[in-house]
Amino acid sequence: MPQHEYFNRKLCISVDAEGYGRRDDRAQQDMQETLLRILAAAAGRAHLDRATWTRQGVGDEELSLIPLGPSEPLVVDDLPRQLDAELSRVNCGRSPDNRIRLRVAMNVGVAYPADNGFAGQGVVVVSRLLNSTPVRRALKVARTANLALIVSAGLFDDVVCQGHTTLGPGDFRRVDVSEKEYQGHAWLRVPGVDVSSLDLSAAADSVTEATDPAGTGSAAAEATDRADGAAAPPPAAAVTNQFHGEVDARYATFGFSGGARG
Repeated sequence: MPQHEYFNRKLCISVDAEGYGRRDDRAQQDMQETLLRILAAAAGRAHLDRATWTRQGVGDEELSLIPLGPSEPLVVDDLPRQLDAELSRVNCGRSPDNRIRLRVAMNVGVAYPADNGFAGQGVVVVSRLLNSTPVRRALKVARTANLALIVSAGLFDDVVCQGHTTLGPGDFRRVDVSEKEYQGHAWLRVPGVDVSSLDLSAAADSVTEATDPAGTGSAAAEATDRADGAAAPPPAAAVTNQFHGEVDARYATFGFSGGARG
């Protein structure tokens, strides 16, 4: 086959579910089934035809190649919105450590099926974005969020900045990405959360891990509230009363003695 026939540009989407490895076998099976159902439902509601996607699944991950064209604004704008809605429905009533939460990365570049999966720099970049520190930290500290989205600079410039979506640049936050051989910047969005207020520094990792190693309990939620701009609750005031002699408890009110003998 002539070399140029391999060349093909695609919109690349990579999705990964949080906390897959810590679940038991049956829970992993449930997550895989639920993830595919969520992706199919969200794509349908966003008027996207998944039958036209070339998909590669591995457990809790899916990497998809989508033809370029009119669907690009729907993928960047409507698909994350519908994913967020579907995740809210699925997670309703689930315990915090059983919720399904996603990292989602998007990029446009050269990508095509190869002998053992997909090849092309478009696939490499979207994979680096998905596993990058900023999007991982965003999902980690924004504990109320269902998903965190990271979009490559080129896709952001072409689709968001040129007014092809209902989103604007202010709905995203520019982040630097350094993942393996990839160095560049990308744009981060967390639906339902002010992404500019999130603490994405290394200090956020140490605080969350020290207070709640599993990242699922109330300590993580409280840290997220502070990262989202909420003030930390004031410490409770401590009152100590010292009494000498016998205390007549009949006259005690709310822990304060109304009369003492001695």
